This record gives sequence, C-alpha cells and structure tokens, in this order.
Amino acid sequence: MAKKNLASILKLQWWFHTFLTSLFFIAVTFFFLFVIEDYLYEKQLIDISNIVAQNESIKGLPAHIQIVTTSEIPQAGITQLAQAALNEAIEIDNHKGNTIHLIRSQFSDNKEEFVLALDTGKTNSVWDISDKLLIMILPWIVIFLAIASFLAKKFIRQIQGHFKQLITIINQSESPDALQQFAETQSINELAQLFAQVWQQKVEVLAREKQVLEYLSHELRTPIQSSLATLELLALKTEDKKTIERLTRSLNRMTRLSNSILYLMESEQLLPTYQVDVIRTCQQLVDELKPLADVKKQTLSLNITATSPVKIVATQEVIETLISILLTNALQHGNSSPIIITISHDHIRIENEIKHLPPSQHSNNPNEHQQGFGIGLTIAQRLADKFNLKLDVLFNYT
Repeated sequence: MAKKNLASILKLQWWFHTFLTSLFFIAVTFFFLFVIEDYLYEKQLIDISNIVAQNESIKGLPAHIQIVTTSEIPQAGITQLAQAALNEAIEIDNHKGNTIHLIRSQFSDNKEEFVLALDTGKTNSVWDISDKLLIMILPWIVIFLAIASFLAKKFIRQIQGHFKQLITIINQSESPDALQQFAETQSINELAQLFAQVWQQKVEVLAREKQVLEYLSHELRTPIQSSLATLELLALKTEDKKTIERLTRSLNRMTRLSNSILYLMESEQLLPTYQVDVIRTCQQLVDELKPLADVKKQTLSLNITATSPVKIVATQEVIETLISILLTNALQHGNSSPIIITISHDHIRIENEIKHLPPSQHSNNPNEHQQGFGIGLTIAQRLADKFNLKLDVLFNYT
C-alpha cells in the first residue's frame, strides 16, 4: 500500500473546505445583492411615481423608467396590477427575459391612473456585472487557498515538533519524571493525554526492567561465587595457570557487573558510598588484564601524575566496573598501540587508538561509535551518573 503524506491530505481537505466555504459566502453575497437591488429599484420606482403624480409630467424621467400603456404590458402583468394596490410595485419578466418592475398610480388632480415601468435590462444590474464581480472574487479565493496550505503545513510542523520532542524525551530519559512534567506543561489536551499514556508505559517498562535485572543480578551471584571457589580448588590441582587466570578474570568481571546492576537498581539515598583508592584499583585491573593484553599483543601502561593518593567517593565495585569496561573496550577495539592510563589528582584518562576504519565510516557523532562498543559503555555512563561522576568518551582520528 502506497504511503500517504499527512500534510498533503490535510492540505487537500482544507482546500476543499475553503472552496465550499467560499462558494457558500459568494452565493449568500449575491443573494443579498439581488434583494437589495430589487428593494432599491422598487423604492426608486415609488419615489418617481409620486413625483409624476404631483407634477403631472413625465419630463426628466431616467432612461430605464417610462410610462407604459396597457397594450404594452403582458397579460400576467395586467392581472397582477389589477390585484395590487395603488403605489404598490410588482415584478414581471418581459419577452426578452429582462425583469420589469411595474407600479400603478394616479395623478393628484384628475385622479387619472398611469403605469410606470422600470426595465432592469437598461441598467447595470448585479446579474449583468456578475462576471466582473467573480473576477474580483477569484484572487481572494486563491489567497484563501494559499492560507489554507500554509496553515496545514504549519499545523503538521507543530505536530511533528511535539512528537519529535516526545520521542527525544523517551530516548534520553531513564526516568518517567521528565515525561510527566512534559505532559503537565503540554497545552494541547489530546497530546497531554498521549504523553501521559506513554509516561505510564515508560513506568511499566522501567518496572519490568528493574525486576528482570534484579532477578538476573541476584541469581548470578550464587553460581559466580560457587565458580570462584571451585576455581580456587582447581588452581591447586592443575598446572594450566593461564586457563585458571582467564576463567578468574571472566568471573571477576561478571561479579563486578552483577554488583553494579544492583547499585543501578537502588535508590541514590540507599547507596553505601565511601572513598575508593583509585590508584590501587587501577593497578589491580592492569595486573588482571595484562594476560589478555599479551594475547592481543597490546600493552597497558599506568602513568601516575598525582603526588598524593587519589580518592573517589563511590564503591569499589563501581570504580572497578567503570575502569574495567573502558579498559576492556580499549583491548577489544584498539589497535597495537599502547593503552595509557593516566591518573591525576582530579581525573583518570584512558587513551588508545581504535582499529583503523575507512574514512567513509568516520563520524563526528560519538553516539554512532558507542553503538559499536557494546552495552558496557552505556552501563558505565549510567553508573557514572548515579555517583555524580563525569565520564567522557571521545573518538579521535588521525
């Protein structure tokens, strides 16, 4: 099925409505013009008949008004005149199709009757100049149609703006509070109801997400702890230390991630934070990930520029998860250049060069790159936000 453009449909509907409305007002205007014209003709005929009756003279009559005899009046007009009272105007059509206004009156002195006829065919009636009036009206109809097109496009742009704003808030907010506030400030009732519905759906989705993650994190803790204990026993009996180290490293990573998910699910007031030694944590992670870096023929270099211990108020698991996610992404997506971790008194900087991409795939939008680096960066960003830490991920090409 071919897709239809909402703006085009609305524009055609408004054109049709504007055209019908214009025709209605044109018809009403012409109707009142004809009524007013007939009234003025009859009033003019009555006034002139009174003048003729007083002066007993037809001198100076307008060209379209004259005294007629009974033989010049059609039989239908004679019958109507006989039934009409003196000085009462009637209206008939002559053989040419023109409208004739007739009035029967008397001279003041001799009481002799006379008949005056007003021939509309000899005047510039509304019907005669209707073509000119329509030509004058046509530009206004075109203007009204243009205004209808403009209003249709403007209306669609406003609706698109509202929905784009709604989609942006849905995509960017992790809490339904922003949707609720937006719904309360929305001036359009229908859109406010829609936003409220989306807000409720957002609440339900977040609630289900929280339940699933809590369940997943809780259920992972027991098998992970059991696996770590089993690995410790196996390490005493096997000489394949590399395999044990690899499994231990994976389980530690899962443990940190499980704990971090629990922290993400907790409210901020319940998080037990304390000062974490960043230098010590980084050193442990470098030692832990060094075997993986050796396999990938990469190097991890820890550069400490701080002259005193660096402490960050958070939890050990969160700091480990943040740094391990960044280091793991650097190992997975970086080239053979060294991965440098620089620790100063106020920040940790991890630098590496990502694998070469063709120039056509380069982008200045960091979000496009992050989509290719797994969900880990998203979890890291959420953890950083939870603990009021600033996490910047920049992609530079040389």
